[in-house]
Amino acid sequence: MKNRTLASILTPCALILYSHAFAAIRPASIDAEPVSIIPTLNVQTSYDDNIFSSNSAEVDSQKTVISPNFQVIAEDGFNAYRARYTLNHGMYQSSSDDNYTDHNLGVDAHLEFDARNMLDLNSSYSKNHEERGTGITESGNIGATVTAPLEYDTKSVSFTYTYGAVDAAGKLVFSGRYDDKEYQNFRTITNERDSELTTFSGTFYYRIQPKTSLLFEIRDQTLNYKTDPAASLDSETLRYFVGATWEGSAKTTGTIKLGHVQKDFKSSARNDFSGSSWEAALKWEPLSYSVFNFATSQSEKESSGIGDFIDSKVIRLSWTHDWNDQLQTIFSSGYTNDDYKGSTGGREDEITDASLRLNYDMRRWLSFGVGYSHQNTESNISGIPFDRNIYLISVTGSL
Repeated sequence: MKNRTLASILTPCALILYSHAFAAIRPASIDAEPVSIIPTLNVQTSYDDNIFSSNSAEVDSQKTVISPNFQVIAEDGFNAYRARYTLNHGMYQSSSDDNYTDHNLGVDAHLEFDARNMLDLNSSYSKNHEERGTGITESGNIGATVTAPLEYDTKSVSFTYTYGAVDAAGKLVFSGRYDDKEYQNFRTITNERDSELTTFSGTFYYRIQPKTSLLFEIRDQTLNYKTDPAASLDSETLRYFVGATWEGSAKTTGTIKLGHVQKDFKSSARNDFSGSSWEAALKWEPLSYSVFNFATSQSEKESSGIGDFIDSKVIRLSWTHDWNDQLQTIFSSGYTNDDYKGSTGGREDEITDASLRLNYDMRRWLSFGVGYSHQNTESNISGIPFDRNIYLISVTGSL
């Protein structure tokens, strides 16, 4: 039980680390009772042939990112606590104006009051950036002429409360999250993009087999922009899901949710949206060293300045294969359809991407990676379509 608790705290940050490192190192910790300290370092260099995701006059550059990461972990019986900090410093050889330094600080807690009551708490503060050519500054948009990345701060707090024993027929899970996003530069174009997002959800699980449960979920999201334009983008999105979750059945694990979504705008000048919604994540493990992951979803992304919002449909497939104890390959591919609701001309984008990564774990504490990724964006609006290729190598080390 204690190992499971510690794993539940470590997993989110570990995934972040591996996404940068393309590696699966097993870092050792510094024992400083009553806490353990886990430092890691990733250095990644890449060649990007279109750093601004531009339709024309592409700019290429070599890019180096240095990412130290620190975790401080403490355990108290079945409870676990973690503080984490990650710095990402990126440097462009051909465009020093786009250099950045991101900071991410967070605190997590996992509390088990008894066999039926568990609570997870998370809080974080981040100073991040938005690459030129993405989001507000994508090609053809109002901010296309900015001279540096957009910088923004994000403050987040969240909780997940679970009521129900592991072997109980029924289980209730309540979650809540608050995100505050505020841009820090180019305020003439970013002032209206500062926002607050509040999310609450409740899910009931009913076990019908030892490892299979039906689920019923309600999720509510309220978006509030701190400075409203004449036609407010403030909205409330309500989702209703039914579905199932299972694990270990015929070498598969997964969750499927099907339902309905209703998005209502505060302003009568904007059109409300109603339609089907889904979320699915499936894992198939035909062999202990080979895993396939499939995911698909429908969601409403906030507009970067075009239209009311983006109706986004996504499909992703990945294959991870361990050739031996040291060598691993990861192939990933995806397709996204972004329909800009309420946009002039009815903008619709189709985005395909693919990547191949190879990881070589030289030591428990040292791993190397090489990778290639390709993105193609097609659109019915001129000035938007582009291709982007990235080649990279990385090294990750720990104690």
